[in-house]
Amino acid sequence: MARNQGRHRIARRTKIATAALGLSIAVGALVVSTTTGDPERAAADEVDKSQFVDITKVRPNVDEPEPGRNASTGSFTVDCGRNENGHFNPDNFIAQPGVRNGAQHLHDYVGNLSTNADSDNDSLLGAGTTCRNGDESTYFWPVVRIDIGEEAAEQQRQDGRGRNRDGDRNRQRNQDEQEQAQLEEPNADNELAGNDGEIQRPAVVDITFKGNAREKVKEMPKFLRILYGDAKVSTNGPANARESWTCTGFENRLIKQYPICPEGSDVKRVHTFPSCLDGDNIDSENHRDHIKYPDENGECANGLTAVPELTISLTYDIPRRIQVNGQYKVDSFPEEDHNPFSDHDDFANVMPDRIMDRLVDCVNEGRQCRE
Repeated sequence: MARNQGRHRIARRTKIATAALGLSIAVGALVVSTTTGDPERAAADEVDKSQFVDITKVRPNVDEPEPGRNASTGSFTVDCGRNENGHFNPDNFIAQPGVRNGAQHLHDYVGNLSTNADSDNDSLLGAGTTCRNGDESTYFWPVVRIDIGEEAAEQQRQDGRGRNRDGDRNRQRNQDEQEQAQLEEPNADNELAGNDGEIQRPAVVDITFKGNAREKVKEMPKFLRILYGDAKVSTNGPANARESWTCTGFENRLIKQYPICPEGSDVKRVHTFPSCLDGDNIDSENHRDHIKYPDENGECANGLTAVPELTISLTYDIPRRIQVNGQYKVDSFPEEDHNPFSDHDDFANVMPDRIMDRLVDCVNEGRQCRE
């Protein structure tokens, strides 16, 4: 069973932050919020409000290629739930195999029940799944949290009146403690250094495989690994980062900031993975060279073969006042500071052959299938 299963916070701030501020704040009930929970009790690790954008002021920017004569136009949707079983950990067995807490931020998992830092092909097979049709693939992404921080911010202001002389020393202590805590286990409430607040379970998790605008798709090889986005965009640059954020009803525009949605519309993350595979390679040294995106016309480059295109869409019922106040955030590496452009997603194909065969037939025949 995965570490920290079923445990996370409606709480205040991490022990690191409390040490830096000299606070002693009680931890709240250990509950998952399926929608909004009790955000007035969430933690203080606030996001830069300039990172929030009114989605209604963004022009449409999503262009779908026109399907050609040999296009594969079907879709195959898999119901793997919304992580109701509480499978969380700060691992990434694809990018950092064997490194416990190597991600330094918390991942939400659906599909394979066993996924953690020590996962490999053998351990994933037969481990069980949350997917209704028996798909044992693993799908995981960083959690989203609500973070009010009002009480802690007020405490900071009060403390600052009498502690200005010690400010530099406190900041250095905080930095040193964060560096020491980077690979520590999350606490009992699934908090990590710099990643606290109330975890939001998606209201909707949609996992859909589609085809290719120019050709029929081939089966994904078993144990194929694919990454979406770049968790370290500030370090690596934007080449592999993707614009992931939108609102329901506005899916024709994607942005790299956090969206502020109009009333009646919900925050949504859309993660479309690359789908042009180099032979039967299931991975590469940088976890990217073996699979690429099609071009703007939907065509795979010479020597690459189209496989089903995976899109994971995550919808969150976050109150609009929380959006307007800039009080929700995605978990991230400490150096990313909750940068929404660092949003990412990971997939490993452990789908039984019989399901993959049904998927490919459905997509190539232009049908819409759900399992």
